[in-house]
Amino acid sequence: MVVDLPSLVYLLLAVALGSIVGLENEYRMQSGTKIYLGLRTCIFISLLGYIFALLYAITESVALLVTGTAVITIIAIAIYLTKSNLIKNPGATTFIATFIVFISGMFVGLGYYEYAIVLSVLTAAISFYKREFLGVIHKIKRNELLAIINIFLVAFVILPLLPDAYIGPYSFFNPFEFWLIVATVGLVFFLQYLFLRVSKYGLLLSSVIGSVITGTAVAFSLVKLANKIKAGTKTLFYNIMFSANIPMILIQACLFVYLTTFSGAVLYYALPAIVVALAAMTILFYAGRNQLNGSIKTVTSPFPLMSILEFAAIFFVIFTVSRVVTIIAPQYLALTFFVSGLANVAGAAFSLGFAFVHGAITTQYAGFLLGLIIGAGLLSKIFVGLISPSKELKTQLITYSLLIGIATLLATIVPYYGI
Repeated sequence: MVVDLPSLVYLLLAVALGSIVGLENEYRMQSGTKIYLGLRTCIFISLLGYIFALLYAITESVALLVTGTAVITIIAIAIYLTKSNLIKNPGATTFIATFIVFISGMFVGLGYYEYAIVLSVLTAAISFYKREFLGVIHKIKRNELLAIINIFLVAFVILPLLPDAYIGPYSFFNPFEFWLIVATVGLVFFLQYLFLRVSKYGLLLSSVIGSVITGTAVAFSLVKLANKIKAGTKTLFYNIMFSANIPMILIQACLFVYLTTFSGAVLYYALPAIVVALAAMTILFYAGRNQLNGSIKTVTSPFPLMSILEFAAIFFVIFTVSRVVTIIAPQYLALTFFVSGLANVAGAAFSLGFAFVHGAITTQYAGFLLGLIIGAGLLSKIFVGLISPSKELKTQLITYSLLIGIATLLATIVPYYGI
């Protein structure tokens, strides 16, 4: 029997991977940390795993793998008991690390060196950043931990259980797609909260991240700050106009349409509207670049379930209505997408892409509708201004949103109708 044995490079790799974990442990021992898994021990354990894998490759006997597991178990227990006699609370880190180093060496011997490298590097990194991890954990609040659990529950427990199929009249509902929206929006809300909490650029970053999903909702949350502060009107204005509109134009409208259609043709026909809107945003950026962040802090929930479900419901309604109108009343598509853009640009853009992919509308008409959606999204900030208790902020939002929105709509309508 001819056996394809691993080369000498694999042997050196097993030594190197054991050294990674061992060197990290040796470094921590210099600061007085009691560790019983030093450089030489880690190399020997990795080599032991490599040798058992090599013997398995020669004999193809599963008993050797079982024997290797038994041997490393005895070694790990011996190290753990030695540590327990000296330290009252030894923990299980060393015990588990011993197995990981052994398995990494075994993976190298079996040819799965990619997994071995990942395991060893992760083990060393987790051990090295132990204090940082503990520091972060101590700073986590109860509602933040609950939010993390909810995200995993929504994304990795509930979502996989839902059927990925369209049901109902006109196949209007897909449970998996609806809940995928819930999971995605929940993650965006959490990232928005996280950046606002830990970053000195919190207001700017949280506005931009939140606007990836819904710029109007972010604008409403920002304008509510006018009830709590006496200054900072300019900061709020520029964050609403720039931070909420740029992600709306580039991501909600353009990127969502492109990812849905995988075609740049629709964006080409919407180019006049896109250029006008971005040009206006560029001017605003240079005019208020020093006001974009500020020191204002907002109080938000890391996982606002009701807001998440509300967004998903709006997204679903827009998607459903646009599909039904496309089938039974296509003459009202322009009005439907314009109104949808006022409510939620992301939902309108996704619905537009869906209609285009299924051949319900032409490329030129899709570009025209995308321009209407962008214009409507810009005009939607007028409603934000109407609820502002600050007279100055109200005037600025209504005036600039009206001017930029109308200019964008004209850049859409004039080329399409040849006016």
